[in-house]
Amino acid sequence: MSRTAEDARKRARDIRDEALAKHAERDRASLVAVRDELAALKTMVAGQQEQLARLTGMIAELTAGFAPNDVQGRTNPSTPRPLSAGKRAALERIRELREQDLSFSRICDIFQAEGFPTLSGQGHWSKGTLWNLWKNHAHQLDMSRP
Repeated sequence: MSRTAEDARKRARDIRDEALAKHAERDRASLVAVRDELAALKTMVAGQQEQLARLTGMIAELTAGFAPNDVQGRTNPSTPRPLSAGKRAALERIRELREQDLSFSRICDIFQAEGFPTLSGQGHWSKGTLWNLWKNHAHQLDMSRP
């Protein structure tokens, strides 16, 4: 083999070895950076765990000092609002007509014929409106008046 061919192979090996060494050095630097970042994340998580424990303790203290009977001026959100006079009158009239086995369509016709005012005072009654009113508020007629 000629000397120039051997020198070319040696140069190629040296270039390859140098490239591999650079890659290995970059990989080591990358691993060190990842290790440092992981250590910082562990420190941050530990701090957040301490803060979470502190906040959980504060919540426990606050809820322990809260007595449900101490609620002042609050109303139960599930309690329906009292019926307005117009809504009560409409519901009572619907009840009377339903006791006669009339459909909501027929009740609507009767409301229109009687000129019964709508809840808003505008527009016309529809059977759907009457049905929804009855479905959603009929149970309030049985409650004692406020």
